[in-house]
Amino acid sequence: MKSNKKMIAAVVLATLSILGSQVVRAEDADAPKVYYKDGLHIDAADGNNSLLLNGRFQGRYTYTSLEKASNTNTFAVQRGEIRLEGNVYKKQFKYAFEMGFATRAAATTATVCTNAACTTTAAAVTTPSTTGLPLLNDYYLDWVPTDAIGVKVGQFKVPYLYTELVSAMKQEYPDRSLINDNLTFGRDIGANVHGSLLNYHLNYNAFVMNGDGQNVLNAGQRALLIGTRIEVPIFGAYKYAESDVDYTEEPSLGVGLGYVFNKRNSAFEASSIAAKTNASHGTLDVVYRSHGLYLQGAGMVSRTHQKSPSITNWGYSAQAGYFILPKRFEVTARAGGLILNKALVNQYEYGAGLGYYFNKHNLKLQMDYALLQNVRGLNLNDHRVRTQVTVVF
Repeated sequence: MKSNKKMIAAVVLATLSILGSQVVRAEDADAPKVYYKDGLHIDAADGNNSLLLNGRFQGRYTYTSLEKASNTNTFAVQRGEIRLEGNVYKKQFKYAFEMGFATRAAATTATVCTNAACTTTAAAVTTPSTTGLPLLNDYYLDWVPTDAIGVKVGQFKVPYLYTELVSAMKQEYPDRSLINDNLTFGRDIGANVHGSLLNYHLNYNAFVMNGDGQNVLNAGQRALLIGTRIEVPIFGAYKYAESDVDYTEEPSLGVGLGYVFNKRNSAFEASSIAAKTNASHGTLDVVYRSHGLYLQGAGMVSRTHQKSPSITNWGYSAQAGYFILPKRFEVTARAGGLILNKALVNQYEYGAGLGYYFNKHNLKLQMDYALLQNVRGLNLNDHRVRTQVTVVF
């Protein structure tokens, strides 16, 4: 009898154990997947909800030798960001949210130079400076039912210049060029229809934005920024990332073309174009990478629609990088020019740099030197040296 009871008890315990294990397996199957890869991932079992949370840090030291002025030494948290992105409800419904907490110098004035003299005037700040206070960078929803079409709404980067669309964390220099700062549109609030056609051989964007920059409403203004950007991956993958840190085995070559019409509510492009002036802007860029070699070139033009005075500004930039130690140590060179309306003095930047990549773009140390001509004024040549560490975690 006792042996039967023991047998029954053993069978009951075994059954409960099996049922319990099945319950645990069922619960595990429904439980979200939590793991770390370039940030903290939380993925629902059904794939319809996901979250990537990461932090981004760029610490920089800058030494500038200023002609006819005192030299400067500056430490800055150039970028301190917290970013969340993923999809919600359905895989096709994507989102992103990014806040910045950087502490860096304000760029609230600009020097406008004619062939005779220079004056300091108020300038529009394309990328808002911060003093450690929270600043909204991105906040958008992106519905992508198919690869052929998607609709993004919120605040995000205007799809115009390639160098602007590349994340600051994925650049081969500590920062974007002088030309980029003057001829781009940064972030704005609006909507963008985008997608890939012809078996991914043509990418397109068609957008409408407020037109006055990051975190700025154009209240009371009827004019909006409208534009388009088309990208053609001639061969290989078209990526928004500088350098060839992956040491690409198959060469890639891509071309981008952008157009924007805008009537900005403040002066821009070194204050050469007055506020509330109708202007068209165009850009053409080319990107190539293969076996540690990275080449990038771009040309930009802006032209006002008014006839008196008619203003045309030009810009160009070119940079190259090569990993002399594959995937680790890169040497770079860069040049660019801002060719302003003929009444103003042109500005130029020439530089070279070094980069050591401990973990691709997620952990890297960069240093660069630049000669800056006429940036502060007529015939003033400045020398700048920067050292920067980037950490994405």
